[in-house]
Order: sequence, then C-alpha cells, then structure tokens
Amino acid sequence: MTDVAVRPAEQLPGPVDRVGDAPDRAGRVFAAVVGVLVAAAVIVRFTANQALWLDEAQSVAIARLPLRGSGVTLWDGLLQDGSPPLYYLVLHGWITVFGESNLAVRSLSALINTAAAWPLFLLARRVVNARAAKVTVVLYLTSPFALYFGTETRMYSLIVLLTALGGLAMERVLRAPSVRSVIGLALSTGCLALTHYWFLYLLLTVSVWLIGLLTLRPWYRARHARRSRQLSAASPNRPASSAAGPVSAP
Repeated sequence: MTDVAVRPAEQLPGPVDRVGDAPDRAGRVFAAVVGVLVAAAVIVRFTANQALWLDEAQSVAIARLPLRGSGVTLWDGLLQDGSPPLYYLVLHGWITVFGESNLAVRSLSALINTAAAWPLFLLARRVVNARAAKVTVVLYLTSPFALYFGTETRMYSLIVLLTALGGLAMERVLRAPSVRSVIGLALSTGCLALTHYWFLYLLLTVSVWLIGLLTLRPWYRARHARRSRQLSAASPNRPASSAAGPVSAP
C-alpha cells in the first residue's frame, strides 16, 4: 500500500510556467503580425506617388492662391468651388511650408488620417474597454477606405479626425458635463461645418440619437424601477406561501 501510494509522487510534473509558453508565444506572434500590418498601413499613407486626379488638383489650385491681394484670391476660388474654407486654409499653410509637390500635399492628408487613430482609441476605450480600443485602431488603420482617403488631397481625413474629436467631447458631455467639454463639442461641430456640407447628415443623425436617448432612457429607467418595486413587494409573500405548502386532507 505504501509503495503504491508513493510511486506517483516520484514522477514530478514539469515546471508550471511551461503551460503558458505556447499561448504567450502565439500572442507575441499575433502582436508582431498586427504591428507589421499597422506599420505597413501607415507607410502606405505617406508613400502614395500616383498623379493627382481632378478634385485633388482643384484643391491644390485653390489652396495655393493668396489670401488677399488685387488678383484672384483663395476666397474667390472657394466661391467658384462652393466648398467650406477650413481644409483649404490648412492646406494653404501646409503648401507655404512644404511646397505643392504630390508627396507634400498628400502628406497632409496622411498625417491627419494617422492622427485620427488616437482619438478613436480614446473614444473606444471610454465607451467599451481597452481591448476594443486596440481592435478599433487596427481596423481603422488597415481599412481600405481609410487608406484610400488617407492618400487623397481632399478634406475627408480631416472630417474623420474632427468627428472622432467630437465623439470624445460628446462622450464627456454626456458622462460628466463641464464648460471645457461643451466648448470642445462646440469647436469640433463648428470645424466640421467649415469642412464639408455633408456634416449636416451627421448632425441630423446624432441629433435624432440624442433625442431618443433623452426621451426613451428616462422612460426605460422608470419602467425598470417600477418593475423592481413590484418584484420587491411580491417577494416577501413567496417564502410564506412556499413554507405553508399544500394542505393535505385529514
């Protein structure tokens, strides 16, 4: 009996930390693959060398015009184009510093497009959790649409950045309103209005969502509280009835 009981103890198991080696290795490989994909996506944004197409060339032609003078100005170009001025003013300053080559003007969109990943990460982390925030950044940086507009000399990357910043400000206003958060929301909203007219569709969608949130959420909470009170009022009777049990016939 004693010999049989001792023998299993003679074969000691291996170190416990070996159990987690395979998952840890797989996690490191996955992180490395994701890192390579993200790095490649960022590099692609800054290395696009195709020729400017019609709308991009028009953006550069308007942005390189002077802001004032006796000749044609940037404001005259905007009147002919019909676009809001914010992106063209930013591109005007960028061209003044870095020139108007294809690489230079596209680098502005690439920089703005890449910078939008940070507020998207913060917003996803606040609303969901850190893991969801990491997934959001990876999906955004590797998205074909984000890659395409990140290499285009147009205002669409700026719209993404301002929308993400506006989402951060709105989350803050709804969670813990303050003067700073309200000012941030107002600034992002105003900048979006000065970037593209399609912003009105975003404003309409968010407004409908906020109206639904402010009207349906109190109703849902009141209904849930009323149901909880009803269950609490009915619960003391349940043990008594169950304790009594069925009355058997004599």
